[in-house]
Amino acid sequence: MTPDDSMLPALALILGGAALAIFVIEIFIPTGGLLALLCGSLGLASIIVGFIYSPTFGMILLATYSIAAPVLIMVGLKFWARSPLGKRMILTSHDETRASTAPMLLPRVGERCQAITALRPIGFVEFEGLRIDATTETDFVEAGEWVEVTSVREGALRVRRARV
Repeated sequence: MTPDDSMLPALALILGGAALAIFVIEIFIPTGGLLALLCGSLGLASIIVGFIYSPTFGMILLATYSIAAPVLIMVGLKFWARSPLGKRMILTSHDETRASTAPMLLPRVGERCQAITALRPIGFVEFEGLRIDATTETDFVEAGEWVEVTSVREGALRVRRARV
């Protein structure tokens, strides 16, 4: 072993530490994966230097990184999801920018609506100012005619021409 070889374990650990530091920076600074690529390259270089020093040391580094990488990625994603950038990129069930999620009041069976498009057999009807999908039971209905609701299923109405 030459004096230069005694520095290889320290170099391998320094490269591994640099990879970890760049991984942490990648979480908070969006670079489109460039820092992640550099992080992976430094980790691979660390393993290679470890194998050059000793196969045992290289295997220890490989096993350590193989266990630590998935754990660090999961922890990093948890922190990233709570960052301002992550909050803007991840859709949530409650988003203030979306329209109101209040349920629409659909007409009940037997109520009357006016067809705003021709129902041949599918079209739209108007009920209390709302435009609602509707399907006729039998014959076609022209726009402007009154229809009667016969059933409501999954937000769509089933209608028939209203009796006069």
